[in-house]
Amino acid sequence: MIKLKKLVLLQVIFAVASVSYLLISAWIEHKTGEPLSAAPMVPSLALFALYGFGLYLAKLPRKLMYRIAMGLAILAFGGGGVVGNIMRYMDSGLEHYASFTAYVTAVAINGYGTVLNIIAVLGLFTFNTKNPN
Repeated sequence: MIKLKKLVLLQVIFAVASVSYLLISAWIEHKTGEPLSAAPMVPSLALFALYGFGLYLAKLPRKLMYRIAMGLAILAFGGGGVVGNIMRYMDSGLEHYASFTAYVTAVAINGYGTVLNIIAVLGLFTFNTKNPN
C-alpha cells in the first residue's frame, strides 16, 4: 500500500512529465516542422487541467470523487495514451512520431500514469490522516 499523499505526488510527476513532453513536442515542431508525436496540443493540455482538478479531489474528506476521476483518467491515458499509441504504431509504424524513442517515451509516460490511476481507482492507498473516509 502507498500513502495517498505519495500517490498524488507521483501522479503530479506524471502530469508534469506529460505536459513537458507536449511542450517539448511543440517547441521541436516550431523548430523543425515535425512534432514528437501526433498528440493534439490544446485538447491534451485541457485534459491535464481536468486531471489536475481530479488530483485536487484527493484532498476532500471522502475519496470517492477522486477515485471516479482517476477512473476517467484511465480511459483517457490508458486508452488514448497507451493503447492508442500502440495501435497507431502497429497500423502505420513511426508515421506519427519523430522517432522510435519519441514513441516509446509517450507510451512509457502514459503507462506510468495509468498504473498510478489504477492504484487510485482500486483504493490501494492508505490515508494521510486518521479519518479513513
